[in-house]
Amino acid sequence: MAPLIPVDAPALIVPEFGRVELGRRPVTHPGPGKVLIRTDFTGVSVGTEMLAATGVRPSWGPVPFTPGYQGVGHIVEFGEGEERHGLMLGEAVACFADRTHGAYFIADLELTYPIEETDSYHMAALFVPAAVGLNAIDKAGLASGDTVLVLGQGLIGQATAMLARDRGAYVVVSEVSPERRAISGAHCADRVIDGSAGSPWSQLQPDFPDGFDMVIESTGVAALIDSALECLRFEGTMVFEGVYPDQVSFTFELAHERQINAVFPWFIGTSEVRRTVLRRIVSGELDFDPLITNQVNWTEADATYRRLFTPERDHLNGIVIDWRGAE
Repeated sequence: MAPLIPVDAPALIVPEFGRVELGRRPVTHPGPGKVLIRTDFTGVSVGTEMLAATGVRPSWGPVPFTPGYQGVGHIVEFGEGEERHGLMLGEAVACFADRTHGAYFIADLELTYPIEETDSYHMAALFVPAAVGLNAIDKAGLASGDTVLVLGQGLIGQATAMLARDRGAYVVVSEVSPERRAISGAHCADRVIDGSAGSPWSQLQPDFPDGFDMVIESTGVAALIDSALECLRFEGTMVFEGVYPDQVSFTFELAHERQINAVFPWFIGTSEVRRTVLRRIVSGELDFDPLITNQVNWTEADATYRRLFTPERDHLNGIVIDWRGAE
């Protein structure tokens, strides 16, 4: 028997840019090629979501809207059509979707993946940053033994550092937040530097005089591009992992004289990349628990999300919202 689907359900709502509240939104039925998910957990990636929730990048359209782009839950309804990608009603899945922070959300079948409900199931709600990271290092051709510098230790930067080190690279990271530096030093990287204590090159040149094999710029702050280029060795690889809302520029000679390679990874990779990340997360091989600073019940979601509009966001890392039981 198909589950009873309510007319509306709890959800986070951004009524105007820079503000959030916990309210209710209609539960709509999925169209062709879509699926309706009863949410268990959603993950918050602070940097990316704040670009949209503050109006810098209109990812979810005009206000009001529900934020969020990743979550796990169970399929409660398929849209019209016979194509179901091998998925079944009631199956546990992880999704990349729009407006996920609510008790129900709709996802594309092509971006919905079956997963096991292990003890690490809740961590799969943060699979998108890991997929971005794995896609980046795959496209950049990272090899075992490479020296890698990752600028920025938001969730995407942390996941990228973890995956690069797992592949056998020596990983150095730069971050301004002391809380994130502590997490990264313990769980993500071989060495951590304070991004506010001077340029990365001034801090790292004595130990890496020839520069790094690869520099991954994950912040999306265009002003840091030159700092990243300074750290590259001759014919090194620059990875533009961050998303830059405006036009970017850099000092041409820094790239030209070093004859660098540039890689522009986009989105969350192939289906194989996403499935690999999810398999490793739910198996516990890729342990995101140390990256999660806040796991909150849905009744507290608005209070936690509200902190992201303030300087307090620099003290938060991964956030998981538990929507189980939300009615």
